Amino acid sequence: MPGAGPPGGEFAIGHDEQYRPVQAVGDQRVPVSGPEGTGRLACHASRPLGDPYRGPVVVVVHGALRDSDRYLASAQHAARLAGSDALIVAPQFLADVDRADLGRADGILSWAVEGWKGGYPALGPAALSSFTAMDSLLGQLAPLAEPGREAAGPGPEPAVVVFGNSAGGQFVNRYAAVGRGPDLLAARGLRVRFVISNPSTYLYFKRERPVSVPDATHVNDWRYGFDGAPGYVDADQADPGGPGGPGGPGGPGAARRSLERYLGRDVTIVLGALDTDGASLLLEVSPAAMAQGANRFDRGLRYDQHVRRLARAAGRPARHRLIQLASVGHTAGDVLAAAQVRKIIFGGS
Repeated sequence: MPGAGPPGGEFAIGHDEQYRPVQAVGDQRVPVSGPEGTGRLACHASRPLGDPYRGPVVVVVHGALRDSDRYLASAQHAARLAGSDALIVAPQFLADVDRADLGRADGILSWAVEGWKGGYPALGPAALSSFTAMDSLLGQLAPLAEPGREAAGPGPEPAVVVFGNSAGGQFVNRYAAVGRGPDLLAARGLRVRFVISNPSTYLYFKRERPVSVPDATHVNDWRYGFDGAPGYVDADQADPGGPGGPGGPGGPGAARRSLERYLGRDVTIVLGALDTDGASLLLEVSPAAMAQGANRFDRGLRYDQHVRRLARAAGRPARHRLIQLASVGHTAGDVLAAAQVRKIIFGGS
């Protein structure tokens, strides 16, 4: 059944650390609801989410290890360097291996280890997409975020920035293309910026890939393309002739509509220039991944070219940014602390 569950990971080096339970579960909860039911998303945050606050908001999405506490600490360090007092929220997409007893008792949502990265349904307590969870989080943060001040560049500073590194970068890349929450914030005059850092793979909007691989059968499967996309993908994006079947998600129709949405959003891709190891831990090496390039740095450059070509073909201005960080590799803390990235996320000089 298309979109029924996530594909298994195929990595350069066997690495089972992402299957170990997390050391710390977020101490704050965000209610999540949808047609599938209700649940609660665990979060770490720089201040209690129920406290009075009015200002910029930064959402930081963890990597494959689901260590949102460490991501919060790295973002807080970067905020101090930037002189920012932004509210920082680090959602935690727990997996079935993480404190399952707590999840059942507390209604905390958990996903398959690979599932949260691509918007697949939670395993419990309700089959809610991780993208629905992000929608709910942004909806709760919207009353706290204030419209951005006028900036030196075109348009105001964003009220909310969503950052993700590594597996978190994968999540943010897909969510920037199909997520509904930012449109709801835009209707309230709140702009969202997406910062995608060092993901292993990207969501392509066309079936063509920059690198030929011996077996290209699955190169356009979700999360690499739109074939068999999960149920979260908008019903009005369904392509009647696509692999999802009549009324089902996936295929060229979903890709076209998502591309239009993606090109209209404020997106920055950040690449560590040293993130070039083709045998890096948790680097995906399936044919679908290798069709995008040899390593994370190479794949990011090629994906930027892919998006810019599509923008030119659509007659759209190339609004998206690409930042290359010399002397920086894959570590989220180094990316967040870099001056160029701090300015994009926290503002200021």
